[in-house]
Amino acid sequence: MIQCQKCNKSIPDEQGLVNTNPETNEKMVICQECFKEYMGVDYKTFQVRKENAKQGCLATVVCLIVTAYAFMEYGALYGAVGLIATGLIYYFSAKIK
Repeated sequence: MIQCQKCNKSIPDEQGLVNTNPETNEKMVICQECFKEYMGVDYKTFQVRKENAKQGCLATVVCLIVTAYAFMEYGALYGAVGLIATGLIYYFSAKIK
């Protein structure tokens, strides 16, 4: 069992979250309720949004690589279509919440 450093509640080791204060760069262990209070969203929603951001970034990078390949191998028309597709993927991956 560990203690939440904000509310001093005892929590199991696997449920403790390490939070870093951006101003002081100080790390502290907090519970999920304090995380929700501090961040404005619960931890599971935070995890889902973080994973969606990673996947959107990866999809955008892969599309840019494929676009560069299409531009070099097949010409400017395919490169332009690739850029449009990349823009659409980036736009829609950012819109999903």
